[in-house]
Amino acid sequence: MEKMKEAPVPEGEEPKSAVEIVEQVLKTKAKESTFLKNVGLQSSRNNSGKVAAHVRDLEQKLERSELQAELVQEELAAIKMKAEESEAARDKELQLLRKKSQE
Repeated sequence: MEKMKEAPVPEGEEPKSAVEIVEQVLKTKAKESTFLKNVGLQSSRNNSGKVAAHVRDLEQKLERSELQAELVQEELAAIKMKAEESEAARDKELQLLRKKSQE
């Protein structure tokens, strides 16, 4: 940290504050730290990979569910059409039977 603080500042730039230097050092040191591994915890980098994989899995499941819902909607539409055709045929037959009974 001392080296970063004492490093020459390029022209046109302001020197880094102590907070910025500490932040930068912590970022580089945290990547190399084995503390979490030593105490039996995983690093957030590993967790983010698992989270991303879980998100992909959920997205695939959602896509499959949406496709399945579309198929069900198509089947329902086909069933409704058959029911309407069947009802129309029944009404037509009923009308013919009424005509015959009136004659």
